[in-house]
Amino acid sequence: MTGNSATSTATYIEETTDQEGAGFAQTYLTPGAGVLYALLNTVLSATASQFMSLGSQAGIPGLQLMFLTKFGETLAVLLFLPFFRPKLTTENGRQTLLMVLSTITENLGAIFQYMSFVFVVPGIAFGIIKGSMPLASACLSFLFLEETVGVVDCFGIVLNVAGVVVVAYGLITENTSSTQRLTASILLPLAATFGRAPSLVIARSLIGVQKVSVLTVLFYANLPGAVVLLGLTYLFETPIWAMSAQTVGYVIGLCLCVCGSHFATKLSLKTEKAGITATIKTFTIPLTVLLDYVVLSELPSPLKSGGVVLIMFGTGVVTVYTWWRHRKETLHKNFMQSLDFDK
Repeated sequence: MTGNSATSTATYIEETTDQEGAGFAQTYLTPGAGVLYALLNTVLSATASQFMSLGSQAGIPGLQLMFLTKFGETLAVLLFLPFFRPKLTTENGRQTLLMVLSTITENLGAIFQYMSFVFVVPGIAFGIIKGSMPLASACLSFLFLEETVGVVDCFGIVLNVAGVVVVAYGLITENTSSTQRLTASILLPLAATFGRAPSLVIARSLIGVQKVSVLTVLFYANLPGAVVLLGLTYLFETPIWAMSAQTVGYVIGLCLCVCGSHFATKLSLKTEKAGITATIKTFTIPLTVLLDYVVLSELPSPLKSGGVVLIMFGTGVVTVYTWWRHRKETLHKNFMQSLDFDK
């Protein structure tokens, strides 16, 4: 009798612990899944930018590095396809058009983004790209998906825009390079924004609204991109395939970080609006500036640091508010379910 009682008590404690663990995950982690994926993207993107710079300093051409990342992503997607078996065909002409546009904008944005690292340190490049992305993404998302952002989110986006203006102004006033190089260092990141922002909105439409598989979107974006970049590499550059062990390490790190960051972004778009995801991703900027100092010994000026602070504050406001809003919705849903109106 005593043994049965002990067994029942142990079983009760185990079930209670499991329920509490599930309740914690459902209350605190599940509402912030999209936020967590977006934050994971920032860490991986910031790290990828450093591997890109180190690979470039090691003598590997920029287009070749981008080809290797696209090739690595394609291999990763092909590896996952047999396990998840997503639908690789589109359902209608509109979805086909969106998939084609997603492929074009994704690859153009990637080319402009990583080429900008050739002209400016990654922290400043990301300052312009990531800082201008939220406003562009929110506007495009409103126009094409009718997704709106609240007052608090707008406040965070305004702070991000202010931060990127400060960073760009610091770049202009402190840069002593030629006018041509300075112009390229500003125009290339802005061109990346006008490629990345539409790509983000289109991916949100495909993945978040039409429920197309993340693997499907990445498959069609990476396979043509790898082929085109390989051709561009041989057309405009002299690729280097004999690399030192250290350079191979840079390339592998770059491929892993870029692949992971793209997966994280697409998973975030399953639940979060394009403008919100873009805003949270601006946290890449302070992380990259920090890594610029640690890896490349590039110390930001006070003006650029002020811009980074504005960006961090704006990103923090949107991140915390988004998580709180989703948690509130989850608690309300759980409360309504606890009332059990169906019985």
